[in-house]
Parts: sequence; structure tokens; C-alpha cells
Amino acid sequence: MPSGVSTNTVKRMIIDAGAVYADYGETGERILGATREGASFVIEQDVREIPIDGVRGALKGGRRIIAEHARIVANLLEMTAENFSLALVGSTVDSTTDPTLSVITRNNDFPDETQYLTNVALVGRRRDTGQDVIFIIKNVISEGNFEIETTDDDESSLEVTFASHFDPGDLDTSPWEIRIPAEV
Repeated sequence: MPSGVSTNTVKRMIIDAGAVYADYGETGERILGATREGASFVIEQDVREIPIDGVRGALKGGRRIIAEHARIVANLLEMTAENFSLALVGSTVDSTTDPTLSVITRNNDFPDETQYLTNVALVGRRRDTGQDVIFIIKNVISEGNFEIETTDDDESSLEVTFASHFDPGDLDTSPWEIRIPAEV
């Protein structure tokens, strides 16, 4: 029976849950903490097949990318003011009014560019070398709802969807990258 398995198959796997970082490789880099059910890196793409008279099917070179959206989704277990603020776009954390509390608030203005993270990274590990495989999205804010649920005999988690955004100064470069160790 045919198979794609080779002597390198198990060596090339990414194993375990990985870790999610805010501002990976930047000043202020921080790991967001433990996750549940791992994290995911997704690139949604809208590809258009260009219709051409006289051509009865797909034409080599006859497609173009109309839109793309890169995201990292993580179910965070660590309930911190910083994680809550990341999940609530445009919010601020105040710890000065009462030193025993971190108070998170938000006005209804959409965030300005200073509130975007430089990047968010999902870092996994190759089985063979233990080297990191890094999935990065750039110019990041969270999107989606903020929801915490508490139930008996379970722990709360916060699902956060981090979304990349194109840089207005460079619309030709996709706001994501994948770093994988070169094979030797």
C-alpha cells in the first residue's frame, strides 16, 4: 500500500502544545502563559480564479489572492490583567488607584496604532532537533468576544483570537511569517 512515510517522518513532526508570545523577539516580549487545547495558527485566503473566455477550466497562473487574514487562536488559562487587556482591544490597566487591584477599563474609541502589538508568535518544537518552529503574525490586536465561564469541577479559560494587519506603508508584504529550521 502506498504511503508518504519515510525514515524522516517522525523526526519532522512538531510536538506538544507550544507557547504563545506577545512581541516575540522585541523589548517587552512576554509569554502569555499556559493554554488549554493548544493554540492554532491560521491563514485564511480568498483566491480568485480569473475567468477567461475560451478557457474551459483553471489556467496556470490565472489565480490571484484577493484577501488574506492570519490569526493565532489560544485558550489562555492564566487570568492576568495583562491578558485581559490584550483580549479587550483598546482597554487600559490601572494599578495606581488601589495598589491591591488592577482595574481594566476602555473607552469606545477604536485603538490607535500604539495599541497594536508588534507581533504574536506561536512557538512549537521539532521532534528531531528540539529546534523551534515559529509562526508569527504582525501588527496585532485581538478580535472577537471576551467570555469567561465558570463551572463546577473545571477551570476557566479565555479564548483569544489575535489578528494580523497589513502595514499601511507596505501593502505588498503579508503580515505573517513562518520560521522553520533548515534541513541539513
